[in-house]
Amino acid sequence: MDHGAREHSAPDLLSGLAEMAVTSELLAGSEDLSDTLQRLAHRAREVTGADFAAISTFDETGIMTRFIYAGISEDQARRLGDPPRGRGLLGELAERDRPFRLADVQAYSGYTGWPAGHPDMCAFLGAPIRANGRTIGSLYMTRDRGREPFSEAEESAAAVLALQGAVSLATGLARERRGRLYVLEERGRIAHDLHDGTIQALYAIGLECDSLSNREDFPGEAREAFAAAVTRINDLIADMRGYIFMLETGTPAAEPELTRDLAFVIRQIVSPAIASVVNISAAALQELSAREAEDLLYIAREALSNSVRHGAPSKVAIDLRQSEDATILTVQDNGVGFDLATVRRGLGRVTMQTRADRLGATLTLIGIPGMGATVRVSIPRHKPAEDDDE
Repeated sequence: MDHGAREHSAPDLLSGLAEMAVTSELLAGSEDLSDTLQRLAHRAREVTGADFAAISTFDETGIMTRFIYAGISEDQARRLGDPPRGRGLLGELAERDRPFRLADVQAYSGYTGWPAGHPDMCAFLGAPIRANGRTIGSLYMTRDRGREPFSEAEESAAAVLALQGAVSLATGLARERRGRLYVLEERGRIAHDLHDGTIQALYAIGLECDSLSNREDFPGEAREAFAAAVTRINDLIADMRGYIFMLETGTPAAEPELTRDLAFVIRQIVSPAIASVVNISAAALQELSAREAEDLLYIAREALSNSVRHGAPSKVAIDLRQSEDATILTVQDNGVGFDLATVRRGLGRVTMQTRADRLGATLTLIGIPGMGATVRVSIPRHKPAEDDDE
């Protein structure tokens, strides 16, 4: 290399180091995995000059578990519906160990088509994020039709970003797995304590009340009160057994992901004879943290359990969407309904309220006798900072 070439490359080298420093500072300021993914998606768009960028994560079997995007408006995201599941080109990238570029993604043999309302993307750049010898995520960058393809320098920038992001992503995934394992172990311990301690104690109290309700030397009023107590205790035991079942059954041992986990819950709880409809907005999923997703999952499961056990519905529906100010989960059925003024406040209702309070959300229960029931959770939105060019 001659002296002139060295002089020409020095500014490029300094510029690259400066970009790496910006990325390092950006990632150092985030400990939440969802926030880290969002920052990486926006950073990928910046360093490559892409119109759109996204980041995915993969589990140990190569299944896509998250898809976070940047550059698509909320209205577009709502129209697109469910996030991609990692088929076609996106799934293929999980098998690669280095970046690759396409001048026109629609001309590629692995292209499987866009859903209705999808932007007309042309130039494509993908960069796998690898740790411990496997791909744990991928960066995807695209440009509108009519713009130039990605350059070799932009491919290098994406590769460097993938290397920098690998540490943060691997750390975040490991932290989340450890937390989830702890939660699963804690659930098992609580279920055991409830079954061997609380339920047995309630059963003993119930037997005593039942005996007292049959005492001929007690006034009729007292015997009726004890009989009513037996009924309440039996209802509470039934509630607790259902709660123990949910604790012990758990959900798939992976990071919470509502689209997948709600399908799992429906298979657990809802009879095939009951029609089920699930509508989940990709835009709503985009903003939920792992904790929010898990709490919403358990509220949905409790609502479905109540519906199936008490409502005798022929149809249940789950809807997750965004309004301007809130992310809203709604679980509805067409069963017998209830009168909120007279229905007892059971363990499941207390659990739903506790999780809603933890989310800073509003829990609304609507029952119309003979027409069904609705459980709605409204979480105030975490509005992301808008891109400078939007």
